[in-house]
Amino acid sequence: MRRAYNKSKWLKARTLALKLLYHVDEEGLAKSIIIRTYWHEKNYDKVRDLVAEWDFEGVFPNIDRFLGNNIDAAVDEIACDIEHEWDPDNLISNFHQIENRLWLKTPLSWIYWDMPSGFSLADTHESLLLLAVEVLLKPWIDTSKQNSEPRKFGANYSLSFSGGIDSTAAMILLPDDTILAYHQRDFESQILHNNAKRLIDYLETKKGKEVFIVKSNHERIRTRYGKPNGFSTDYAAGVHLILLGDFLNLKGIAFGLPIDNGWLAKGRKFRNFKESNHWVYWSGRFREAGLELVLPINMISEAGAMKICQSHDLIEYTNSCLRGEGNGCGKCWKCFHKNGPLGRKIDYHSSEIQVFLKKRPLRTAMHALWAIQKMNLEHLVPDMSELLQNDLSWWEEIYAPGFELLPDDLKGPIQDNLKLYLPIMKDHQALMGTNLFPE
Repeated sequence: MRRAYNKSKWLKARTLALKLLYHVDEEGLAKSIIIRTYWHEKNYDKVRDLVAEWDFEGVFPNIDRFLGNNIDAAVDEIACDIEHEWDPDNLISNFHQIENRLWLKTPLSWIYWDMPSGFSLADTHESLLLLAVEVLLKPWIDTSKQNSEPRKFGANYSLSFSGGIDSTAAMILLPDDTILAYHQRDFESQILHNNAKRLIDYLETKKGKEVFIVKSNHERIRTRYGKPNGFSTDYAAGVHLILLGDFLNLKGIAFGLPIDNGWLAKGRKFRNFKESNHWVYWSGRFREAGLELVLPINMISEAGAMKICQSHDLIEYTNSCLRGEGNGCGKCWKCFHKNGPLGRKIDYHSSEIQVFLKKRPLRTAMHALWAIQKMNLEHLVPDMSELLQNDLSWWEEIYAPGFELLPDDLKGPIQDNLKLYLPIMKDHQALMGTNLFPE
């Protein structure tokens, strides 16, 4: 019964549970499994009826409020049958493993990852688990009070691979033996995984690359704090690789973070990223867990990442749009500034694109200006005409100080690879002087 349930075989699990309904020692668990299987099948009327019939309100408190107002917020509580309360004093104790599913009890919900066969929580270093909790919960709880012995660095580099332009450019620049791992949102939402899966299939069948796919619902954590689905922090996008650090013998995790999110604060004002609190803190925390925080495209912009992908046969399979298939939906902001400059069809009259074009400060401002100029759409932002008169070709060049952030054994290979695609920025002043929308 448990095995069928953990493999998401809802009908089989319920059939087996029904046979145990009249066994005194198994009745409670069997009823719980039956309710949970109906939940997964979205038969919420049956869930409500059985909770009332079997007097399970104590097991599933506030079920009517959850079902009536916030089904997504309740699903995690109903999905997990582990008896455990959030323990802020022993963060590691909040992790549990049932077969290949790794669970984490957070202050307000349960979250999970479906791990590769052979993964073992017991064999995962404590420093990796603490770092995972931190990238997931740092905005809301203090995770700094608990420490562990530092973990020794492993042997392999990895990439938190999304299948988008920036992530694909990072993959192209990194060594061929870099381990790729894709986080798949494991609940219904506007996000589609079709484009990413198409690229992953191409990589595996035509390029001989293996891509680990880890399903998880951790992007729901934010909803418990009144925010939309999404990543809790910049590096929550790679939490699956943090948790797999020992399983994959990792010495580093790479992220597709470009100039836009590093050397530019909020994409519009230059900062010395190397000395920023962000870089100093997070690179240090990763090293305590025996991991290098690798940013292979920190020295180029999104425009540079696009040019790298355009120069590669992967461009046909690479798309940053999360809402449409093939060339994207053409109506979202990502399509506007990532697909539009590639010559893919966009509808700049769409409501989302119009909202972002009119918003000040302009979102992803520096790159958005470059994209507008690249597509000859200056008329869409007449109040920014003065900025758009400048030559923005430097946005497609390499900011060499970014190489200093790379681990020594990656610096040479990435530098050599990158120079095959883009020129070095000779004058840094255009970037360093960037301060769009000064307060």
